[in-house]
Parts: sequence; C-alpha cells; structure tokens
Amino acid sequence: MGAVAEEFAALGATRDAARCRRVLRGTGVVTPSRRGRRGYGDALSPREREVARLVSLGHTNREIADVLFLSPRTIEQHVAKVLRKLGVSSRADVPAEVPADVPAGGASNT
Repeated sequence: MGAVAEEFAALGATRDAARCRRVLRGTGVVTPSRRGRRGYGDALSPREREVARLVSLGHTNREIADVLFLSPRTIEQHVAKVLRKLGVSSRADVPAEVPADVPAGGASNT
C-alpha cells in the first residue's frame, strides 16, 4: 500500500496519498515523513565539512563564526556534531582532509 500512496502522490492526488498513509499508520506500518530538511545521517553535511576543515586548521569557534557569518553557539553545535560523526574526542584529532564518505565513528588516517 506504500507504493500506492507514492503513486497517488506522483499523480498529484495528495488527498488519496494521505489517506493511504493514514491507513498504513493505523495498521502499525511506519511511513517516512517528507517534512523538514534532508538529513545526512552519519555523514558530514556540507557545512559540517567546512567547519571540520577550519577546525583542522586550528581556528577557534569565534574565528570560524566570523568567517562563516554564524553565531559562535551555532559553530559550537557544528563542532560537536563533527567530533561525534568522526568518532574523535578532541579538535586536535579532526583530520585535515575529511574524505567525502566518512561514516560515523571512523575517520581514517590513512
């Protein structure tokens, strides 16, 4: 029935698609929400990748905030996510070049 809901949505029949999803939820089937921004899961977002590069160059949160025109608090949150996703415990451990497909918990130093 999930495929039927997708077909309705593709055809522009949003009410029918919503009805199918509601019936599915009523039977206990989890349907993904289409709301919100795209998530990056365990991979670094483009902004987190940029923050990681600046952290690896030794910049402070304040300096990074000035460069990216963001608040220091926002940078603090980005740095925390970068550290968690790379599986490192300190800024000094952030690699200079972060591979494009870095999964959580494993920045490779090779």
